[in-house]
Amino acid sequence: LEVSIFHRTVSSTEHCRKLLDVKWKFGTHCEMVRSWISLLACACLAVSVWSVVRAENILFLQTIPSKSHHIWNKQIFERLYENGHNLTIVSFEKETSVPGKTFLVMEDFNAKMTAAFAEHATDFSSYQNAFGNIYNVYQFYETASRILEHEDVIRQLRAYPKTFRFDLVIHDFTMGQFLLGFLEHFNNPPLVSVSAYNVPSYTQYLADIPLYTTYLPHPASSFQPRMNFVERVKNTIYWWFDMLYRQQVFMPNEQQRMKRVFEGANLTHVKLLEKRSSLVLVNSDPALDFYQLLPPNVVQVGGLHIKRAEEMPAMMKQFIARASKGVVLFSFGTNVQSEMLGPEVNRQLLELFRGMPEYGFIWKHANADGMVMPPNVLMTSWVPQSAVLANGRTKLLVSHGGLLSLQEAIWNGVPIIGVPFFADQFSNVHRIEQAGLGIGIASDKMNAVTLQEAMDKILNDGSYRARAKELSYQFRTQPEAPLDRAIFWIEKVIANKGLPYLRSPARDMAPYQVYGLDMVAVVLLIVLGYYLIFKRHSKPASNQAEGAKPKRD
Repeated sequence: LEVSIFHRTVSSTEHCRKLLDVKWKFGTHCEMVRSWISLLACACLAVSVWSVVRAENILFLQTIPSKSHHIWNKQIFERLYENGHNLTIVSFEKETSVPGKTFLVMEDFNAKMTAAFAEHATDFSSYQNAFGNIYNVYQFYETASRILEHEDVIRQLRAYPKTFRFDLVIHDFTMGQFLLGFLEHFNNPPLVSVSAYNVPSYTQYLADIPLYTTYLPHPASSFQPRMNFVERVKNTIYWWFDMLYRQQVFMPNEQQRMKRVFEGANLTHVKLLEKRSSLVLVNSDPALDFYQLLPPNVVQVGGLHIKRAEEMPAMMKQFIARASKGVVLFSFGTNVQSEMLGPEVNRQLLELFRGMPEYGFIWKHANADGMVMPPNVLMTSWVPQSAVLANGRTKLLVSHGGLLSLQEAIWNGVPIIGVPFFADQFSNVHRIEQAGLGIGIASDKMNAVTLQEAMDKILNDGSYRARAKELSYQFRTQPEAPLDRAIFWIEKVIANKGLPYLRSPARDMAPYQVYGLDMVAVVLLIVLGYYLIFKRHSKPASNQAEGAKPKRD
């Protein structure tokens, strides 16, 4: 960017010099004055171009130890870096710092998380219950925040002088709300909140999103927008359980954590700090997700991580070309590994793939020890997933139901078999089933028999691929690329030092005022008052009527 600015400046200056040379030949004093004015105008233009694209200092707080979230966030900070901004990035993944892009890396964080959870065996069946899913997700957040609180990276960032100027803070609001204390530590720069986790249930606290539990299924549920009475009741209970647990248990813990990290600082409550979000970027798209009423400062940028042109190794290209009927990609993403299915299921799956020689199977697997690969199976610890899905010969994706993988498959028109394990994966897989895009298999029911039944159905029924192509068209046809949209709004926040005109008036109102409960209460009191008055005055009238009856002898 600096080179392009330099060329633009030199070009403008060269034009002005040539203009002066021409004018000098005419030799008139008037023309010389005009030439100097032209030169001054060109200089002002060069300065103005520089000021428009000048580098800003951005602090990017990655808060969740998830490689998939890092992949999504990386698209944002890499584009901002390309646009000439200076970035300081808190990261769980090892990255190399370069001038203008400084990484504060948390070493061995994932190992610490693994050790923390090793004390308690993970029961994935508990995630299939909505209450268990909600509770377990917050327990994951709590454990990660507890470790994050003591990381050297936090102390390094706190050691920055308070006079250091950050023009923007970008916060992955999936978790780690206690880090919002850096807003006031660095003199309150504008805040942009982002999440690769679709539209988290607690996004409403950042942007005052109206919540209609009667048609918006909770992410932990398997409901559709058209719910019957019982489902609406259950869905409302799920939403209220989520909100109460977050606001009364999780967020108070984050508040205490923030006090410990920023000891001695008189900071605003963390619940109020997250409300300072000028902009919220969410990984959703109306073509794929349930309808939700979103205010203008919540921008949908679903699929911004999808690479339009990703290279494949030559060996993988040759493998795909050899498969007579195409390939099946078996990938459980970054947070779930195929080994979690167990050695017996892995052995069964390998035999299943061996028995389908007309198809090639690209299997993302970290450990192939003791497994003899047939020629139609390529087992690898890393897969350029976007490239494989986009090659045109991929017929099916077998996935854990992670949102990023599903978006990549839908973008490229590939049907899906989903095997959910935890968190939003259940609702993601349920949605693809309802949309006619694929089939779901419970993780405890996943074996060679159930997988073969699902594969036979999808590979032999063209309706799944037709539906995938239809949704692919809807997903792709956008006025601009999702990443371009995200960067436009982020840089608009920087240029305007916030976007207060996009904020909802509900930000300064209590929930009972937003939903008109106070008005309903007043109306009910008035009706009750009229009823009591009418009842009281109607008794004497009835007694008088009874007293007026003639006596009988």
